[in-house]
Amino acid sequence: MKVRICFVLLAVVLVTTRVSLAKTMFGQNYTALYYSYFDYGDGDKSYLDDGKGGSVLVNINKESNQDIQLGLDYLYSEGERYRQDVEISTLCFRADLVHTFCESETIKPYFNFGLRVLDMDVTGPAIEEDDTDVGIGLGIGIEFELAPILMAKISANHDNVGDEANYFTAMLGCWFTDNLMGTIGIGREFDGDSTYLQAGAVFAF
Repeated sequence: MKVRICFVLLAVVLVTTRVSLAKTMFGQNYTALYYSYFDYGDGDKSYLDDGKGGSVLVNINKESNQDIQLGLDYLYSEGERYRQDVEISTLCFRADLVHTFCESETIKPYFNFGLRVLDMDVTGPAIEEDDTDVGIGLGIGIEFELAPILMAKISANHDNVGDEANYFTAMLGCWFTDNLMGTIGIGREFDGDSTYLQAGAVFAF
């Protein structure tokens, strides 16, 4: 048993020494993949069961204080309303310009704004209807280092596409190597009274 513990501790030391100090995601070129789990709580969408979805995000560093982000989000939910089955699937494309106003390497406050295109497909007597909308998204946030291999990100966002959405997110990331980070996060959409958990991976290049 003691031998196993020693091997585990040795592996942790070796991995830690091979990983550079924690770095923020801002200013890097990377692709991020996320899986999301939604709980609709007691709000307007409470008739839906848990939602499940995925996202892909590509970040391109344009200048030292600017990034460009292109993302695609998919969410599928089903439930029952008026004793009839309901299915809702949404696909959202987003393109953002992200700007920081801090030169520090360890902390990056930022704001973002950009385009949103949302397509919703509905089956059954849902509150929502089939629709395709175009709007804008705005947000502020901060990324910062926590520990030698840990970073965190906190943001508040407003999307004006279809129904307006205001949501808060918090994410914790761990750099396993210089180019690979695992993430876990939680978000809260206040208008829809929904909460979601998110896990993913970031591949820097």
